[in-house]
Amino acid sequence: MLLLACEGVIPRFDVALFADTGWEPRAVYANLDRLQAHAERAGIPVRRVSAGNIRIDALNPNHRFVSMPLHALNPDGSRGLARRQCTSEYKITPLKKAARELLGYPHPRRVPPGIYAEQAIGISTEEIGRAKDSGVRFLRNTFPLLDLGSTGPDASSFSKNEGSARR
Repeated sequence: MLLLACEGVIPRFDVALFADTGWEPRAVYANLDRLQAHAERAGIPVRRVSAGNIRIDALNPNHRFVSMPLHALNPDGSRGLARRQCTSEYKITPLKKAARELLGYPHPRRVPPGIYAEQAIGISTEEIGRAKDSGVRFLRNTFPLLDLGSTGPDASSFSKNEGSARR
C-alpha cells in the first residue's frame, strides 16, 4: 500500500507507520529499508513504532503469558495454540499510541470529538470480513485495496474499476 500511495494510485499518506515486533525476519527489515527509501523520495516519512521485543517477552517467565502464536499439545493430546495476544500488544496498541501522538494528544490527554486520523488498512476482497471499524473515535479505518477492487494480497491484482480510487 505504501508503494501505491507513493505512486499516487491511492491517496498519499502523511506518514507511514511500521509496528516492529523486534523479531521480524531479516527479509522484512530489508524490505522495510527499501520501502522507506522509496517513500522518502515521495515525501512520505516512515516511522517505526514498537511495544518491545516479542522474542524477549516470550522467553521472560514474568511476562503475563505467551504473546506470540506457539503450537502446543493440549491435555487430550490434540494440537492447539497457546493463549496469545501478539497482534494487539505488538501491532495495534503501538499504532494507536503513535496515532494519538501524531494528532497531538498523547495518552492520557483526551482526543477531542471531531479530531481523527485516517488509517489505511491493506485488506483485499478475499478478506473483506476483516474490514472493520477501528473501535476508537480518533481513528477511522479506510480500505484502499477494497476501493480499488483488489482481489488478492498483492498490489498487482486489481479489477478493472481502478478509477474508483480516491485521489
